[in-house]
Amino acid sequence: MAMAVKRKKSRLIAADGGGVRPFLCFGLLFVSMFVNLILAFLRARGVPASTNSVIAVQAVVTALALPAFLMSLTKFRPMALFALGFILLSAIVTNVFNPFNLKSIYDSLLIPIYIGLGMSAATVRPKWMSFLLVFVVITALLEAVRPSVYVSLFDPAGYFSATREWVANQKASASSDDGFYTGAYRAGGSQFSFTEHRVSGAFLEPLSLGYFSVLMSIYYAGMHRGSFLVRILGIVTCLCLALASDSRISTVLILVSVVLLTLRPRLPAIVLWLTLPVAIAAVSAIYFGAASALFSDTFFRLGITFQTLGATGLGATMIGKVPPDLAGDSGILYMLRCLGPLGMLVGFWLYTGAFTRRRGSNVAIFVMIAVYLAISLVFGGASLSIKTASLLGYLVGIGSAIPRKVREQSEPEP
Repeated sequence: MAMAVKRKKSRLIAADGGGVRPFLCFGLLFVSMFVNLILAFLRARGVPASTNSVIAVQAVVTALALPAFLMSLTKFRPMALFALGFILLSAIVTNVFNPFNLKSIYDSLLIPIYIGLGMSAATVRPKWMSFLLVFVVITALLEAVRPSVYVSLFDPAGYFSATREWVANQKASASSDDGFYTGAYRAGGSQFSFTEHRVSGAFLEPLSLGYFSVLMSIYYAGMHRGSFLVRILGIVTCLCLALASDSRISTVLILVSVVLLTLRPRLPAIVLWLTLPVAIAAVSAIYFGAASALFSDTFFRLGITFQTLGATGLGATMIGKVPPDLAGDSGILYMLRCLGPLGMLVGFWLYTGAFTRRRGSNVAIFVMIAVYLAISLVFGGASLSIKTASLLGYLVGIGSAIPRKVREQSEPEP
């Protein structure tokens, strides 16, 4: 009888990273990341799409991860549970002092839910992650080589115009005229892109493709358990995707992550806790002290965050009263609107594994995830969308899960 139970457990989570539970968790991650792609494809086939329908579908997909999240709460450390409760309380408080916005509560809990999904999976097969990367590469190549086919399949301009009010309110541009997401053609020309426009691939907009590339490069450089050749090939592919999206920040972050995670330094845990304040201080010093060295659009994006914070009083900032029309253009401002400054800090620590990572884990992996999230939040809120936030949470959850061998040694025999 004991042997039968043991065999059943081995099918749930296999030693090679397979098993029923990890496969189902990975499948849900895949659907979460590309739910917008699926909806865009259906809309191009005549199925109506709107802001409310997209929100509803994303909520349903996220709800499917709730059972895994709830089961994983038993693996959360007490401080992680406290942080989760503090985030929820902060989200409620900011909604008391601001017009109620249920989406702000959903967005605040999105990454923790997928951290729970990753912890429930506990592991992932390398070939599944390679499939994820190959899928994105195929869609990116389709867009780069046959843009007309890509547009006919997904119609990004039409999809975002139908589901994003701020896109619908914009004037027609070269990007929308060609059927791409607004911003596909960078003002002044692209710096790195291999095509005339910034490639978006499976994410329908270029910034998320760049952010996906950063997260996958962190996975291949620090978490992948396959051959060295596969790791190198994965990293190079991620770098090419970032260049194709013409995301300068993503390209730099990939190079930094490869150097940091290849050297495998033993960083003290305090580095992870200090990442957000140090990153904000460093970026603000560049913005105020070396503005002439920045690209004009980079200076503009940073200005949205720092000028708005300068014009907003401390009392208003504490309760999340930031200009709502600017919150969508800055991840920092949006997190302040959702959680306030204290909630944002605690949330950032939870999102990047400071409360959940296991002892003995490679701190550098979590530090690199924290650096990515901190920098991306300064430039916008795209890193908080389900397209890439689900992958971030999943990787943090996988990294925080107790290795199977350790778990079996600590569990009594049934």
